[in-house]
Amino acid sequence: QVRTLALRGRRATDTLLGGEIRSVFRGTGMEFTDVRPYTEGDDVRHLDWNLLARTGHPYIKLYTETRELTLLLVVDYSRSTAVGDPEPKAARAVEIAALLAMVAAQQQDRVGLLAFADRIGPVIPPGRGHRHAFGVVQALFALTPGGTATDLAGALRAAGAMLKRRALVVVLSDFLASGWDVPLKGLAARHEVTAIALDDRRETALPDGGWVTLVAAERGTTMLFDSGDVLARRRAESAAKRVRFRRAAALAAAGVREVVVRTEGEYMTALRAAFGRQGGRR
Repeated sequence: QVRTLALRGRRATDTLLGGEIRSVFRGTGMEFTDVRPYTEGDDVRHLDWNLLARTGHPYIKLYTETRELTLLLVVDYSRSTAVGDPEPKAARAVEIAALLAMVAAQQQDRVGLLAFADRIGPVIPPGRGHRHAFGVVQALFALTPGGTATDLAGALRAAGAMLKRRALVVVLSDFLASGWDVPLKGLAARHEVTAIALDDRRETALPDGGWVTLVAAERGTTMLFDSGDVLARRRAESAAKRVRFRRAAALAAAGVREVVVRTEGEYMTALRAAFGRQGGRR
């Protein structure tokens, strides 16, 4: 699987490393280097308050742009990601995350993994080098959707605790969970966060199959549904659209870029639009 992805992704990787997207993957961090006395017109947000308290004189913190980026992939493999047509959401998430890990390795940046379902793990702390990135990719392909819940909130809190410096965090999930908006806002306050939302077209365009048995992927409960009833299908589709609208509103309120990836078709256009010079924040 890894070799196949490497062959399929070589052209895509070259595209991501091309001029438009390079700005996102390089030089997004700032590192404190020194202080100097405050002069009129300086931005007071950069005052060193601890030094001011000790000396009684104002000093401004100086920063330099760091050329090394830390990329943390937060990947959902809960049971709800096992659905999707023509391929499961989980397969899309793994392929995109593996591709981004390859890009980070080629750029000599640090990459880490935090996967989750109803629990957190496996976790690979950020590291550098092709061997480390290969370990991340191997761990991704070993993920099997499971669990009885989606602990997205816990995963976001764990990601914040893991990262000591500002990083690029990419969250790949269907976001079918609760209570994640506050932890996401806290994570986005310290890091650059991109949400890759995984959607299945059948969620908002139900097929007409007559009476069918629906199974809740994580709870295991079942119910009969008349998909041949036009009004019933419309009500279900409207409910799914409201869920997506609330997701988009919560991501926007947290200051997080949303990238919608569907289980059908190609996804490189969405990635270019999100991470490119026009769509991405530098």
